[in-house]
Amino acid sequence: MFMSVWKFIPFMLFGIPLLVIFGIFVSGAFTLFFTEKTDRGKDVIARALTYFLILLALFLVFVVVSYLVGQGEVFEPEEEQSEFPISPMGIFPQPPSFLMVEDYSFSGPWLLSEVDVNDESHVYAIFCKKEEGYDIIDMGINSIGRPISNSKNYECWQEKCGSPENIHLGFYWTPPDDPNSNRQSYDQIKKVIEFVCKLQI
Repeated sequence: MFMSVWKFIPFMLFGIPLLVIFGIFVSGAFTLFFTEKTDRGKDVIARALTYFLILLALFLVFVVVSYLVGQGEVFEPEEEQSEFPISPMGIFPQPPSFLMVEDYSFSGPWLLSEVDVNDESHVYAIFCKKEEGYDIIDMGINSIGRPISNSKNYECWQEKCGSPENIHLGFYWTPPDDPNSNRQSYDQIKKVIEFVCKLQI
């Protein structure tokens, strides 16, 4: 019963005003053609046409909105930008956190054995997993397509971390449009962070 009444609500909302506007138009036409008050008749007809155009615009808006709702359209706000830049390892799942060392934020950690080769060059850091967190032991710039585990320092990583399962990666984001950004960031970071493994890249 309720749904049947609901279907007639649009006709009530627009039908009744349309009848009123039609009545105003007829009144203006009668005044224009059958009385001497032609100016008043023209004014009434002009107002009736204005009301009709407004009602028509409202009806069109109502029809469009009803159609979109019927099609299941959802108006969602734009996604907010993330507080952190997109990870250079975008093809892999997002890491659980960002590792902070001094004032530098490294995206990670990833297990080295799972994420070893990247198709882009980035500044990376090697972390040993400890009970209380992660300790940074080395840093370098990976070569495109070359496994990071091929580094000359890999034996040092194993020695300091105890086992391959404790060797983790972190990546430092640099502007992709600047070819010198990796080297500049690497040189800047190694001035303030000490590593237990000798730096070799």
